[in-house]
Amino acid sequence: MIWQGKKVMLTGGSSGIGLEVLKQLSDLGAEIVFCGKDADKVEKTAQQTLAKGVTVDLSTEDGILTFFNFAIQELTTVDILINNAGYVVVAGIEDLKRTDFELMYAINVIAPARLVQLCIPYFKRQDYGDIVNVGATGGSYGFPNGGAYASSKAALLNLSQTLVKELRKDNIRVFHIDPSWTTGTFNNNLGTEIPLDENSLTAEDIAEVIISNLSLKRRAFVPQISIWATNP
Repeated sequence: MIWQGKKVMLTGGSSGIGLEVLKQLSDLGAEIVFCGKDADKVEKTAQQTLAKGVTVDLSTEDGILTFFNFAIQELTTVDILINNAGYVVVAGIEDLKRTDFELMYAINVIAPARLVQLCIPYFKRQDYGDIVNVGATGGSYGFPNGGAYASSKAALLNLSQTLVKELRKDNIRVFHIDPSWTTGTFNNNLGTEIPLDENSLTAEDIAEVIISNLSLKRRAFVPQISIWATNP
């Protein structure tokens, strides 16, 4: 793929995996519009890169539309949509509140689905497009204290699988990326960053996998890939 001038929409681009994807794509020459929920981080990222950022809450329809309209205003069209933003509440099933489920499903499932819907007309008009949905390995098998999060990522996986079947005929590729435990990323409800461990997975690793998959010639794509640490 020739990255120079590629127009990319990226959610959750001001920290963790999203920030690393943004940096690597910027170095390759892509034009990137991103969103984040923390205004200070969004501003800092925009100042340090050529990417254009906007602060939104993707758990709301207004936030989704604000991001999409901002991206189209800046890019005029979109070649690649990367649904990276995610939210996790780590808690046992007995301790989870209804609002925990609603927030995780809103950000982890509904926002990606809505952004895909909004991008499809642009992809079809230009006869190509790429969608990346960032899931989690836990979406395939669950894990303790991850009932709501893992089930939301399972729903995202099913969405990706359905999109593959619906959109291949339109030359639209769908990549579902499932990282395992990734260090140096934010642990939402605990309010802390997972400490960086160079012997485990890092955001750099996940970004490299995403970009290498997107770089395949258009005749090829990998519909789902899981990324594991070699020796966690």
